[in-house]
Formats: sequence, structure tokens, C-alpha cells
Amino acid sequence: MENALLSIALVLIATKLGGMIIEKFKMPEVLGALLAGVILGPMVFNAVPYDDNIKLLANIGVILLMFHAGLETDFDQFRKSGKTSAVIAVLGVFVPLILGSLCAFLFYSNILENIFIGIVFTATSVSITVETLNELGKLHSRVGINILGAAVIDDILGLMLISVLLSVDKGSGRSVIFTIAGIMVFFLCFTLAAIYLPKHINTLASKISSGKSQLAFSIASALLIAFTAEHLGIAAITGAYLFGLLLSRTERRNYLERGIKTISSGFLSPIFFASVGLSVTLDGITAKVLLIAIVMFLVAVTGKVIGCGCAARFFKMKHSESLQIGIGMISRGEVAIITANIGVQNGIITQEVFIPTILVVLLTTVITPLLLKLAFSHKAEKWIDK
Repeated sequence: MENALLSIALVLIATKLGGMIIEKFKMPEVLGALLAGVILGPMVFNAVPYDDNIKLLANIGVILLMFHAGLETDFDQFRKSGKTSAVIAVLGVFVPLILGSLCAFLFYSNILENIFIGIVFTATSVSITVETLNELGKLHSRVGINILGAAVIDDILGLMLISVLLSVDKGSGRSVIFTIAGIMVFFLCFTLAAIYLPKHINTLASKISSGKSQLAFSIASALLIAFTAEHLGIAAITGAYLFGLLLSRTERRNYLERGIKTISSGFLSPIFFASVGLSVTLDGITAKVLLIAIVMFLVAVTGKVIGCGCAARFFKMKHSESLQIGIGMISRGEVAIITANIGVQNGIITQEVFIPTILVVLLTTVITPLLLKLAFSHKAEKWIDK
């Protein structure tokens, strides 16, 4: 127990110090937290183990982070951006899938394995992007809303692709049908809940006088929704975000938002960001693996920027906004790690493929806040739009 307490204390101190230092260079605080994890992990000092305690707190941290993002989202704006977000998501999946699979054929010969690598590259984890946009004050902008909407749809499409590939590998289409049916039921329930539940939640909240009790029930409900989503094969963060979006239409939105933000940004979110760096090891990394990772990284970045950026331009968004959306979708994060683990567990990809894939995930996660900061600078926006 004492080791876990020491690890948590070190992570909190290091992430906050890292954030303060990185802010001096006018970079997003989240980048400092990510680098703090790398320094504390096996890559540098190996001072904090990536054990079950850290994993649990990190998982809860990212769920609360996305729950808070949902609470902050304007539901009407989210609804209006539906068509744009859908097209951004489709191209943001299709282009990285094609480019990632073709890139894999440069190094590996197994067809299913290469297609699965392409599927890993379709993933988008907006948890890093959400925190960066929040720091930049752009989470509620047209760019922020479209990124969030596209990420939700991206999660659905990516899951369907995984299900199809697994069924092909196992020779059965039944799992695909059940998975897609579960997804459809989940989102149908969310749509109905978003329409009819807010007024009932307001009535129920008025009967619970204690604000602390309302906050506790909200967090418990978010965790239950995240559990349900993951049980159906959907990412837990998607369920948490959608539940936050539902509560954003209630009268207690502002109170809940402040409470969740305090718990999330002050305690759990820093542990999640640090865990990305803590999970990286040097085992199995060779010159060949690094070369493969660098090539795949370039393809992973290009795929999202081209796919999502072109979709945004199709809807007459400015060049700078299109680039910002493309960059915001670059981070693969925990979604890609989960996807890659599914591939390893089912024997579709080998450890030889898994290692460079994880390096790509780390690189895209670290570079996203840096590129977003540059893309949102006034000088860059003016230069790009010209």
C-alpha cells in the first residue's frame, strides 16, 4: 500500500511540475504531464511502476476527463455538426486504413495482420486533444465540436472494422451481427435518453438537496454507462462522453461541471496522462523497429490530416480549421492500445508488429498537443488561410 501511495504522490508532483515548466515555453500543460510519465517510467528513471494501481486510477481518470468534456459541450451545436462530423469520421477512418495497410506491406507479408495495422491507425483518442483544446479555450469552438463528434463516430466505425476482421479470422459472422446490434441499441438508447431524460433528471435533482450527493450519483452513473459501453464493445470513454453530453442539458450542469473538473484535473487526469509514458519500455526495440515505427508514424499523421482535413474543406471550413481538425484527430492513445491488444490476444498480430505500433501510438499522443498549439496560433492561422 505504501508503495502505491508513493507512486501516486510522485506522479502528481512530477506532472504538475512538468506542466508548470512546459508552460514557460508556451506549450500545453498536458505535454508536460506526458513527458513526466516518460521520465518517471522505465525509459529514464524507472521510479514509478506501471502497476494495477496506476492503471485503475488512469482508467477512471480518462473516463472522468471525457465525462467532463461531455458536460462542457453545447448539445445543440453538437447536434448541428452531426453531418460534418460524420463525413470527417468516415474519411478519417478510410484514409488511414488504406495508407496504414499499404505501409505495413512494406515490412510484413501477412494480409490479415497488415489490414489490422491499418485498423489500429483508424483509431482516435481525443482525451489528449480535449485537454489541449480546453487549455487553449477552443473546446467549444466549431473545430472542437466537430473533433468530438467525429471521434464518437470514429469509435463506432473502428469497432465495426475490428469485428469484421475477427469474424473473418475465426470464420464466423455471428459476432459481427451481435456487435453491430449492440452498438445500434446503445446509440438508440442514448438518442431517446437525450430527448426525454433531462426534464426527469431535473425533477429528481430537485428532490436531492445535497449537491455532493448529486455529484456522487452523477459520477456513479457515468461509470455505469462507461461499463455498459465497454461491455457492448464500445470504448468506455465514448459512453462517458455521451452521458456527459446528456447531462449538459440539465439545470445542474454548471455545478456538476465544476465538481468533476476539480476531481479530474486535480487528481485523476494527471495520472492518466503520466500513465502513457509509464507504459513505454525499451524491450524489443531495435534499429529496424525504430525505422518501421518512424515510417508508420509519418503515415499515421498524414492519414488523419489528409482524411479529416479534406472532409472539413468539403464543408467550406477554412484551411486553418481543416488543418486543426486533422491534427486534433492524430492522437491514437489508449483506443489504439486497446485495439492492438485485441489483435495480439486473438493471434492476428505478433509481438514483432505490436512493438512499433505502440511506439507510433506514443509518438502521436505526444506530438498532438504540440501541433495543436502551433496550429491555433494567430500567425499560423493567418499564414495557412492565405
